[in-house]
Amino acid sequence: MKVVGKISIVLLLIISSFSAFAQFDTEEVDSLDNLILYNKQRSFGIVAHNLGLGVRYRWGKRITYFKSRVFEIEFVSMKAYKEAKVINPYFANSRRYVYGKMNYAYFLRAGMMWKKLLNRKPYWGGVELRFIFGGGASIGIAKPYYYYTIYFYESPGGGYSFEIKTERFNNDQQPWDDIYGRAPFTKGLGEITFHPGVYGKAGLNFEFGKNNTKIRALEVGVTMDVLPMGLEIMAGTNQMFFPTAYLSFNFGKRFNKY
Repeated sequence: MKVVGKISIVLLLIISSFSAFAQFDTEEVDSLDNLILYNKQRSFGIVAHNLGLGVRYRWGKRITYFKSRVFEIEFVSMKAYKEAKVINPYFANSRRYVYGKMNYAYFLRAGMMWKKLLNRKPYWGGVELRFIFGGGASIGIAKPYYYYTIYFYESPGGGYSFEIKTERFNNDQQPWDDIYGRAPFTKGLGEITFHPGVYGKAGLNFEFGKNNTKIRALEVGVTMDVLPMGLEIMAGTNQMFFPTAYLSFNFGKRFNKY
């Protein structure tokens, strides 16, 4: 009887232990938040790349557990690698300018991206890793860059007078010491030109945070814009290819719509 009693106590303790472990495991891992798959998503992003800055908007949905499809609209500024700001030391209050610059350049992109889950986020939080790739249409926008140029004239009495004109860069007629500075950005708004093309993008998306309904992510990657007709940022350089490396911060939400 004593043996039977001891065996009963041991069995009771084992059963109690398994029951307690099951309750603990259920509370921590299989929470309601982790059992819901949110199919739709929407996010905004701030983009910094090696030649400029921009903003982004994305929306889309989950196709499978591991793959999502999103559409994006992105607007970024674009500089040339050769750009360097200078100032004319011979004139007081002169403005900084980029010698040889022909156009301000911007890119408006609209495309479709695919996200593939590589590493699932642990239930307590952490980082979820996705590979992202895709592309679409890209439009290069060129706004003329104007200078204030000083022209000196010899007066009949032997003195000199001068005149400041607003002009675009002319390599044959504009030595750097005759440029007073950069003209206002509003000059040339009516002369904007558009240069259609395509773009491709690939990168890694690092999503962090504990709440599955909120999107908080850092993304690093590369983008290639191709404009068949080219776009001239600096004088004498009509570029067709614009490779850039970018870093972005994205924030938004996931949701279900029934």
